[in-house]
Amino acid sequence: AAARVVPAPVAGAGGSRRGRASKAGVELPTQVDAVIIGGGSLGASCAYHLQQKGLSTILLEAHQLTAGTTWHTAGMLWRLRPSDTDVELHSYTREMCIKLEEETEVHSWTENGGLFIANNKERHDEYKRLSTMGRYFGIESHMLSPTETQELYPIINVDDIYGAMYSPTDGTIDPTGVVNAYKKAAERLGSRFVEHCPVEGIDTEAYSVQGQPRRRVTAVRALGQTIKTGTVVNCTGAWANAITDMAGIQIPLRAMKHAYIVTESIKGVHPGLPNLRDHDLSIYFKTQGDSLALGGYEQNPEFWPKVDPGFHFGLFDLDWDTFNQNLEGHIKRCPLIENVGIKSTVCGPESFTPDHKPLIGPDVELRGFVHCCGFNSMGMMLGGGVGREVAAWVTQGAPNVDLFSMDVARFHPDCPRDASWIEDRTHESYAKTYSIVFPHDEPLAGRMVRKSALYETLLEQGCVYQSRQGFERPGWFAPGVDTKCKDYDFYAAYEDKISGLERTVRPKHDEHVYHELIEAECTFGWGKNVDLVEQECLAARTGVAVFDQSYFGKFFLEGPEAMKAADWLCTARMDSSREIGSVAYTALCNERGGVQADLTVAKLAEDKFYMAAGGTTSTHDRRWISGELEKSGFQATLRDASDDYCMLSIQGPYSRTLLSDLVDISLEDESIPFSTCRHAKLAGHDLMILRLTFVGELGFELHVPSQSAVPVYQAIMKAGEDLTASKGVKVANAGYRAIDSMSAEKGYRHWHADLSNAETPLEAGIGFVALAKLKTDTPFLGREALVKQREEGLSRKLVCLTLDVEGRPETPLHGSETMWRDGECVGFVRSTAFGFSSNLQIAYGYVDTPGGKPLKPKQIDEWLAAGKWHIGDKLTQRPSTYRPKCVFDPSNKRVKGDYPPEVLA
Repeated sequence: AAARVVPAPVAGAGGSRRGRASKAGVELPTQVDAVIIGGGSLGASCAYHLQQKGLSTILLEAHQLTAGTTWHTAGMLWRLRPSDTDVELHSYTREMCIKLEEETEVHSWTENGGLFIANNKERHDEYKRLSTMGRYFGIESHMLSPTETQELYPIINVDDIYGAMYSPTDGTIDPTGVVNAYKKAAERLGSRFVEHCPVEGIDTEAYSVQGQPRRRVTAVRALGQTIKTGTVVNCTGAWANAITDMAGIQIPLRAMKHAYIVTESIKGVHPGLPNLRDHDLSIYFKTQGDSLALGGYEQNPEFWPKVDPGFHFGLFDLDWDTFNQNLEGHIKRCPLIENVGIKSTVCGPESFTPDHKPLIGPDVELRGFVHCCGFNSMGMMLGGGVGREVAAWVTQGAPNVDLFSMDVARFHPDCPRDASWIEDRTHESYAKTYSIVFPHDEPLAGRMVRKSALYETLLEQGCVYQSRQGFERPGWFAPGVDTKCKDYDFYAAYEDKISGLERTVRPKHDEHVYHELIEAECTFGWGKNVDLVEQECLAARTGVAVFDQSYFGKFFLEGPEAMKAADWLCTARMDSSREIGSVAYTALCNERGGVQADLTVAKLAEDKFYMAAGGTTSTHDRRWISGELEKSGFQATLRDASDDYCMLSIQGPYSRTLLSDLVDISLEDESIPFSTCRHAKLAGHDLMILRLTFVGELGFELHVPSQSAVPVYQAIMKAGEDLTASKGVKVANAGYRAIDSMSAEKGYRHWHADLSNAETPLEAGIGFVALAKLKTDTPFLGREALVKQREEGLSRKLVCLTLDVEGRPETPLHGSETMWRDGECVGFVRSTAFGFSSNLQIAYGYVDTPGGKPLKPKQIDEWLAAGKWHIGDKLTQRPSTYRPKCVFDPSNKRVKGDYPPEVLA
């Protein structure tokens, strides 16, 4: 489609604009603490919040403020989201609009509410879940019948709807207004905004940390001048790749054409109507005076691969063939639209990412480069909250809230290097923007980018893989079924080539069993494959389960001061008092005491430690550890060996029996006690055995060189067949769905679910990881914060509740439900699982103490035990029981290999 240029936004409610200034005579500062690139809503917010933190900042905009994407955004804000982080960030954005309006007298906020149409029961249930979660955050909402929905929005058709959710305190942000308000407020604090100032280059320098090469930002060049700085924040949206190219780094972001149209006047339309979304039709309505702005997300979006650096206030000609997909939905929801004229079309550039989440945070490789881009049409909604968190990240080393789902480090470095992976995943996430977020959904695009040496072998066993960080990890097993995820066919959205790309698409698959298996799990009820997961749990509890956890991050901390470095980073003791060959579960905290990572550390020697971290967070963990090693100055380095090893976890009452004849060392307690490691050979292959468990059973992790993984696995499974034949013991492959169930029964924590950088070990109920050190004066990262919290008490704590239902409830829990004590909403659910061994529906979440007043451990435990508990689920109260101890084997006998006779009979 051709492009056209429209005039820049003019003065209005959002305040005045300066005319074009000549570059000549503009003198830039020689040095600042932070340079923000991009003058949209994100750049303006970052400049304000960084300056507010005491940094000297300058914002550089290539043209005029709001140029690019901000100026033409629809500006709708809605706070009831599937993510508590999103809810908090959106709420803060709304608060900032109101606050800035009072302080600067620049208007930006209109509170006209939001209306969400449900066309089916599943969508209606999702809205009831969101409404329930909103109770904790104090967000008013109402579930409406079709009749009540039409009373609120009289011109729409409600004959085919199931109901709706109405959120009266949602609204609309004026893009020009909010940017000018931030500018005015930031400049009062001392920041400087410079328009018509395109960045010409980013200077970096190479340096070395303990012999390992590093790079850092040193300056930004613009207008022929150089600004020395240690921090650059990239807020350039669809143009972000041009800035990262200057710095020699890559991000998984693509620009697309995104559109809405504005109708002529429609009788019955007025500014007081709420913003309307019909997610099932993938459309939205927004009032503009007595007209409607109509937009949505089509299945065949057009990429914009050659991003024009001069496309400041440009628009593309609308491709009506593409947009008509949305228009059909608009007409279905509001038949009046079919006979109304079109006043204007707005088709502009927007940035999108492979999982429809922004790219935020410090770059993994380049120190001092901070990402703040890729907002997938949500930049206006997230602008205030993200600006606050970027400022916290830069000045405090970590954000205040759990931002991992937006952290650029959620992607493995291999992913941004693969153009097809980015394009395929970005298409799918765009096309599914308004899809219901089901807990067990999986992408079909961008598969098999990263996989373990066991991938094909397990696929032959019926492994149904999940995709995490581009890595294929086992979800569950469907023996005898062709479970391979086939090449992405773009859901047959394109006839020949992908719009905007020189790529031919493959024809639609006539049959795709993997897709059918995943679709069968996309429900808020029980998926069709839950019985298979239960059988895997049964194998782990009664026989042997074999887990491939190769996607774990695996690192070696080495060097003359590796022990000092480990002892500084970890809450657990890593000094000379820890024996060589021991393994510890530990937290890694930030200065505020928040848990930046939780992992296991094996002490292999005084100068060598082996770290195993969750695969989803491995890049994040590597960035954190490397950064803190650099700050500390210890003579120690971190070596990433994640691809060099596979990890097979053999768990269950008969795990020792199965392995004993295969390895060349004794696996008895006196030879390899729990939480220790030993080197051994299995079937002639060298490996390392860690006696650990994440499911609460006698178990052994085998860390195997990747080239040996297949023969080692085959030897294990052959021994399993013999064990089954001789003793009738169940031996089975198992996946992460089973791990989730059994780890919940044991109260084992998952980072980014049960704990994060926003929670301390004491709040998360894992204070034991720091207790030994806290009883001494040993320094470690986060110590001061934990000592202070231990003295003052806790104002929130992670608790476990179970539904008062025996066996599988008719409707399981999925997370984001609310937690009620004596009729008061005191928290919300962070993670859930059904325990097949305990026969209980389990929920974990953080609850607040009365009035947020800190309580000592005994006080908070008594308060928790004295309450009557319910879980709020889809606006109903489900009776629950508070569980002070884990629901399965609370004495940990099974972990020690101490089983009742009937289990080993």
